[in-house]
Amino acid sequence: MNRRLVAGRGLVAMAAALLLGGCIRESLPPCPPLVIELSVKDKNYFNIDDAVRLGLLERRAEDLPFRDYVHSLYYIVRDEQGEVVAEQHNTPVTDDSQVQRIVLPASLPYGTYTVTAWGNMQSEEPLGEDATQAEMEAAGAAANDIYLASATLEYRYGHDLFPVGMERTKGNLLIKAENLPDNIDFSTKNIEDIFALVDRHFTYSGLTAVHTERDWMVPNEILTQTLMCPSPVYEGSKLSVAFIDKSAVTQTAAGQRVTYYPTLVPQDVHITMGRNEITILRYAYVAEGDSEGEFRIYVRVNGNWELIHDMEIE
Repeated sequence: MNRRLVAGRGLVAMAAALLLGGCIRESLPPCPPLVIELSVKDKNYFNIDDAVRLGLLERRAEDLPFRDYVHSLYYIVRDEQGEVVAEQHNTPVTDDSQVQRIVLPASLPYGTYTVTAWGNMQSEEPLGEDATQAEMEAAGAAANDIYLASATLEYRYGHDLFPVGMERTKGNLLIKAENLPDNIDFSTKNIEDIFALVDRHFTYSGLTAVHTERDWMVPNEILTQTLMCPSPVYEGSKLSVAFIDKSAVTQTAAGQRVTYYPTLVPQDVHITMGRNEITILRYAYVAEGDSEGEFRIYVRVNGNWELIHDMEIE
C-alpha cells in the first residue's frame, strides 16, 4: 500500500479522536447539587406506649406524611464563613411526601455547610438574629410541638445527599384528675423553672414559668396536656394546680379581669420534664373519710403509679 496513503489515514484518525475527546468533555454533566433530606425522627414520644395503655393518648402511625408531624418549616443553610447560602422563611408544608428535600444550587462549591431547621412554629418571632436559638415560650412557639434539626455537612465528590432527622424540643405534661365534685368546671396550672431557650445543638438555657387555664364542659372529665421544655435537673420544676368552681368568683370593676378563688388546691409538687417524653400525673380527690377534701397525687414511673407526698416520691 502507498506509504503516503497510510500516513494520511493515520492523521485523519488522530484528528477524529481529538474531536471526539473534545465532545465528551463538553458533554460532562455538572457535579450533583447538595441535597438535604429532612425527615421526622421523633414521631411518637419515647414512652408513648405507657400513655396508650392508660387510654390517655394514641400512638401515631410511623408512615404518615411529613406534614402530619411537622406542618410548617423554616430552614437556613450557611457556609464555613457563616454566610447564608439558602433560607426558607416559615412556610406551611402542603405535600404528602414523608421527607422534605432542600436542593441547593448546582453552582455551590464543595465545602462544609451547616443547616438549621425549625418545625411547627407559627412565626419566626421566637428565633434569634441568626436563627440558631429559639425562645420556646415566645409567641409562635408557646404551646406548639416544636421540632429542630441541625447538622454539619461535608459536601464533596461522591457525598451530596445528606439525610437529617427532625427531633422534638419539648416534653408533654399530662394530668388526669379523678373524683372531683361536679361543680368544678375550671382549672389553672403553673409550672415554675423549666428551660426557656434551646439552640441548634439542643443545648437548653434560661428558666421561665408556664401558666395555663382551662374550662371544662363535662364534669369529672379533666385531662390536660401542656407542652414545655425540659426541667433543669431531676424534680427541678414546681407544679401548682387549682380546680375551680367559676360560679364562686369575685367580680371586679368593669374592664378588669375576674378574680378566681380556687375551690380545691392540691399541694405543690416537684416534677421532672424531659425532651420527647410524657410526664404523667394523676390527681385523685378524696370525697369522704379521714382524708376528705384532700388529694392523692401519683406520678407514673416505669409503668407504675407512685404516690407523691410532701414533694417526694414514696
